[in-house]
Amino acid sequence: MKILILILSLFISISYGADIYRTGNPKDSNIPGEFGTCLAGGGLDSEWSEGWKYLLEKARGGDVLIIRADKKRGGYENWIYNDEDHLNFPKVNSVTTIIINNKKDANSPKVLNSILKASAVFFAGGDQSHFVDRISQSKFQNTLNKRLKDKTIAIGGTSAGMAYLGGIIFSSHFDSPKGDGSLVTSEDVLKDPMGLFVDLKKATEALPFMEKVLTETHFSARKREGRIVGFMARAVANKYPDVYFDSIKGIAADEGTAVCFDEIGKGQIFGAGNVFFFKGNAPIESIENKIFMTRPRLIFKKENALNWNGNGEAVRVYVIAGSKSSQSFFNMQTWTGFGGQDQYWSVDGTLENSPKLNIKIPEYTE
Repeated sequence: MKILILILSLFISISYGADIYRTGNPKDSNIPGEFGTCLAGGGLDSEWSEGWKYLLEKARGGDVLIIRADKKRGGYENWIYNDEDHLNFPKVNSVTTIIINNKKDANSPKVLNSILKASAVFFAGGDQSHFVDRISQSKFQNTLNKRLKDKTIAIGGTSAGMAYLGGIIFSSHFDSPKGDGSLVTSEDVLKDPMGLFVDLKKATEALPFMEKVLTETHFSARKREGRIVGFMARAVANKYPDVYFDSIKGIAADEGTAVCFDEIGKGQIFGAGNVFFFKGNAPIESIENKIFMTRPRLIFKKENALNWNGNGEAVRVYVIAGSKSSQSFFNMQTWTGFGGQDQYWSVDGTLENSPKLNIKIPEYTE
């Protein structure tokens, strides 16, 4: 009878309050995880399920935390613990969803205790401004940072979760300047990279290899190619410590695609799309406001368009397609890849319709 009760408890989701839900063993395993990071571009998690296996293996059979800030419980608990899609996930002790509704939640003893005992933590999608406002500079973040320094926990995030894990975060507190309530677009950023809506925040303590790295999600589906180039230029203009045109970096992931890397920085790409790795390669010609007169009526006009050309080689980009094999990889330490495609991106600085993003593919491959 006792054995039956224990088995049943593994499959019953138990609520510890309005904001904390748990599926699996109600008792913590106290198994430390291993450091590993997965950054996913949103969309279907099942499309990068091999990356989830990677993350769960780093959890070493311990307890997994799902962090949300969208007031939803979501379906990660059963999906992971019970392997609902039959993806052959490694077994874990439990999966807990924690919903952070405010700063008080991020400082609560119950939440902090969960982080101390977790083997892996994963930031779900939603709105990254909520993560920034509620978790940054909280006891939650301080406790997590210590675990990461000790390399005793794995970490990941998708969509807003990936955005939050960048070393330089697009906080997304503002909508598009078009005034229609839409999200900030590539056109918006390239037309006015110094606008208030280009809402960047330097992380107080970045993940390993992510200190000068911006992240971008839903990349190809939402045509955010120009957006990340504009974000990189704005980060340089913001004069963050040690962030220059040739040190600023970016990682952009397509939907259903993730990059997962270990403690030495070896990254593998999993999923249906591509992951793009950016690094500034040439000085920014112009990002500040320009005031000029137009004739014949002598009208003063302001132009803010980004001009980052560098003879067509302003930003070096390495593109790797998602794969279940280890044939392609990216070295986060040297910022070089194998098995992908080398490109150069640049912005022409004109404002005929929208600043034009140019993509140049060298004839050679690495």
